[in-house]
Amino acid sequence: MGLTLTQKVLWATPFAVNLILLWVFYARQRWRQFPIFTAWIVFAELRTIALFLIYMLGTRTWYMRVYVPGIWVDFALQIAILFEIARVVLRPTGAWVRDAAWQFILAATGGVAVAALITWGISVSHARSYMAWEMRTDLFTSIVMCEFCVALNITSRRLGLGWRSHVMAIGQAITAWTSVMLVSTAVQSYLHNYGPLYSEVDSARIVAYILAICWIAFQLWKDEPERRPIDPDLEAYILALHQRVEYDLRRIDA
Repeated sequence: MGLTLTQKVLWATPFAVNLILLWVFYARQRWRQFPIFTAWIVFAELRTIALFLIYMLGTRTWYMRVYVPGIWVDFALQIAILFEIARVVLRPTGAWVRDAAWQFILAATGGVAVAALITWGISVSHARSYMAWEMRTDLFTSIVMCEFCVALNITSRRLGLGWRSHVMAIGQAITAWTSVMLVSTAVQSYLHNYGPLYSEVDSARIVAYILAICWIAFQLWKDEPERRPIDPDLEAYILALHQRVEYDLRRIDA
């Protein structure tokens, strides 16, 4: 089984930019703030190495045995990343901001329901079984991640919270990449052959991923700017909560 030069470049480039991002995580200690995102990149690297070696050896059976379970692990990690972003944005003081979790859960649940209906409704009967499931998981993940980022942005603005620059960089990159994923997967689901157009659509998705990882690496290498003054409403809430805790402690002591 041989690969064209374009396929080799599209396979090797994401691996290279992931290595750069991992170096940024290590050198700048960003992995402490984003452990799940770091684990996702590590998993992607290990999976790429395993699949490449198996592919070059020509053992198709083992390739599928590694490839298919990897789809589900990748899916689970991507969903976990969304909650990691929510934790950073909606817990600026280490505890969930009042009403943040409730508003976010309502918005996220609605998004998941819509994504499930759309994913189940698409027709991919022309694809092989494993590719059909991959298309469905890609489409579902893309819709959920796009809706998630929109819901998180709306919730944070409604609560007067600002996105810190590093988490904003990840959120922006994920939104852009999953938007391309959403369009490309929808197009591929209606293509009844695996010709040049199918490959070009797949290539566009890979290029979007490369650009997203480069943007994240560039932003995470830089130090975060000085935080803006805390929102007056949030400051008043924190002060009232502090006073309430002090009052309760005095009552307990009494």
